[in-house]
Amino acid sequence: MKVEEIERLLAEFYEGNTNEQEEELLKEAFRTEEVPEHLQKDKKLFLSFFPGEVVDNVPAGLEDKLSRMIDEKAEEEQRFFHRNKAKRNWRWIGGIAATILVLVGVGYGITNMGEDMRPPTPQDTFSDPEAAYKALQATLIEVSANLNKGIEQIEETRIDVTKVNQEVRKEIQQ
Repeated sequence: MKVEEIERLLAEFYEGNTNEQEEELLKEAFRTEEVPEHLQKDKKLFLSFFPGEVVDNVPAGLEDKLSRMIDEKAEEEQRFFHRNKAKRNWRWIGGIAATILVLVGVGYGITNMGEDMRPPTPQDTFSDPEAAYKALQATLIEVSANLNKGIEQIEETRIDVTKVNQEVRKEIQQ
């Protein structure tokens, strides 16, 4: 079979458009004919699809060795994930203790619910309106100063974030 015919059949095979006769022709060509260097990988791959046609030999005892390794790993996994019974017992005891504490807390809350449930009535703290005004003014000035500090910090953070974003965009574009 010509190399061009083999290449055409291979292209159709990879696209899934070959029938059984064309696949047999390819199989026979790869088995009996010498193919160029650029088709050697295709030959190996194609012949590996068919049982008994493997080009490279599998070493003897490989299957047994792999089975042993799988069994050893399964045993290691069982030992690694072996549940600790003492830990499980402490969890059980801790769960019971937590349940008892929740029940005691709920019971205490229910028994004391009826006692003194009225909120306290606000009382005047200043008898002199001028002193109250000065205290209010000082409090508002302090709140304003702290608010301005916070706004300044937010602005500094926004500038830093903008710089970082610009650097990241620059790195991404490079």
